[in-house]
Amino acid sequence: MRIFLGFFGITRSLRHTIGSITKHIFEPLQQAGFAPARYGHFHLPDGIFNRRSGEFGLAIDREEAALLELQGCQLDQQHPALIAETLAIAHRYPDPYGDNYSSAANLCFQLRSLHELWNLIEPQITEQDWVVFLRPDLLYLDRLDLPNIVAGLSRQNADLAVPAWQPWGGLNDRFAIANARAAQIYATRITRVEAATKKIGALHAETLLAFTVGAQRLRVGRLQQRALRIRANGKPAQNDVVCFGLSPVGGGLKANVS
Repeated sequence: MRIFLGFFGITRSLRHTIGSITKHIFEPLQQAGFAPARYGHFHLPDGIFNRRSGEFGLAIDREEAALLELQGCQLDQQHPALIAETLAIAHRYPDPYGDNYSSAANLCFQLRSLHELWNLIEPQITEQDWVVFLRPDLLYLDRLDLPNIVAGLSRQNADLAVPAWQPWGGLNDRFAIANARAAQIYATRITRVEAATKKIGALHAETLLAFTVGAQRLRVGRLQQRALRIRANGKPAQNDVVCFGLSPVGGGLKANVS
């Protein structure tokens, strides 16, 4: 068995999150004797303009991905033409995010990034291997003891594990651990957008993942490990802070729970 690490999306705030990725993901694997291959696909926007997240015109560091020390990496300019067909499907239905399909467009880019990431990983993977899908803009608050997690999922005959928190009516899609078959399904779910939106009535991240998992009869486990979305300005997403009972302390974060 081998473990692959796959990073996707936009680097966005990696300079703020790399410490947590190293401490809670890279180091536990190294201590367990694993040296996983690291792959990444990222879109590079000219800047981040997201009213929903409160980010306006923030620049992207185009060299940030180097912090992850990836064995394989693909960087694509974030051009609307890349997601035009997928976003057109979303426009046939109401906008569940209520921001004139801006968040839907971001979701389409994320789904495309996952698909491109899979194209990098697929030639190397075997049926016995596992893939960990990770967003680089997350501050991982808890240790991901991946060898033990994978062993537990194998004992439970589970194909995929996702965070237990913030399911928003479906399955949390922030990060995931998957066996080879489930990894392919998880990473290529952009191909199921049309069927999912027709069934659900909108393009929505968590319900799309739940639809895909259900359609493919994947067995799903839940992860308690937490992660905060970190904006390009270094600030955490406020609803994540509230969800985990955290409070800002001296520029950092302090847990209010034992």
